[in-house]
Amino acid sequence: MSKKNSGLTRKELIQTGNVIEGKNLTSCLEDLEQCGFIRKYKDYTTEINGAHFQLIDPLCLFFFSFLDNGKIESWNDFFDTPTYYNWCGLAFEKVCLQHTKQIKYALGIAGLSSSEYSWYSKKTKPGVQIDLLIDRKDDIINVCEEKYSKEPFTIDTSYETDLIHKIEVFRKETNTKKALWLTMISFSGIKMNSHSNIVINSITGDDLFVL
Repeated sequence: MSKKNSGLTRKELIQTGNVIEGKNLTSCLEDLEQCGFIRKYKDYTTEINGAHFQLIDPLCLFFFSFLDNGKIESWNDFFDTPTYYNWCGLAFEKVCLQHTKQIKYALGIAGLSSSEYSWYSKKTKPGVQIDLLIDRKDDIINVCEEKYSKEPFTIDTSYETDLIHKIEVFRKETNTKKALWLTMISFSGIKMNSHSNIVINSITGDDLFVL
């Protein structure tokens, strides 16, 4: 699982991990999920038997990314490099996925029934993906975009275009009639400018640890 950021389906685990199908596999996956090492999630357009299993434990992720086989020799050499900030972004995404309860609270929908999904375009090239969708019973879907930045995140013309494209592709491929609300989850919030109006909800890193 550590080799694929988005996780693997049960079928992929069996094919690539030299794992035998059966009750033992089911038990192992359930134990790992209950202990917080992995999460099981559904794609918005995929049946439950196509669920993905994704490694989310921070220590395991750090070990396999950097310590395994001596990928980094010195933290001082690694810190403040492009690779470091890329890791921060991926790690922040995982933190968000582990705090959907707090995200719903920050959105003011803690008491509203909803389901959480991820989604990957199966038609568009280059691929489009959304790591977190909150599908609400009030016919609204929060399309969550996670960004790590020490300073308030700035949405420029190019990024605004990418966000609009992502939402349009999602609506077209899923045929959803629900309202799509762009929700930015940024460690330090977002910087208000002429492009930030596209955002309906803004959530900060502090909001993830309220409850």
